[in-house]
Amino acid sequence: MSIQDEWIVLDTNIWIFGLRRTPEFLACADLLQNLNRLQIVLPRQILQELQTNLVADELRELFRLLNRLAIRPKIDWQKATAETVAKYQRMGCKLGDAVVSAHLEELKIKTLVTENRDFLEELANLPFRTLNASEAMAD
Repeated sequence: MSIQDEWIVLDTNIWIFGLRRTPEFLACADLLQNLNRLQIVLPRQILQELQTNLVADELRELFRLLNRLAIRPKIDWQKATAETVAKYQRMGCKLGDAVVSAHLEELKIKTLVTENRDFLEELANLPFRTLNASEAMAD
């Protein structure tokens, strides 16, 4: 199944690298330019991380991008349950990654696009897969 046929989550780093057009991660900027082909879910943890890490102009650009999408993004302000977060922490995730993973599981999202090479790479039988921006563009 292609990511164009499902709701996906873009990790915080995809948004930051894409909005900043970071030279080492130009695939992130390309992915953001092709958002109209995707169905985006923004969980609470990622929204909070974006608010913390983006400057005002970048936040405005983010919301301009989101407002132009043909398919409105799903914004989920619900907190992930403590039990699911703890499950991922027991698996070895740092707190932020555990919360994102918990959101993915609870929202039944099957794909996370991230440039975090270490994101749960060593764990098997996860309820979602990870792709980097280049892989997502090819999927």
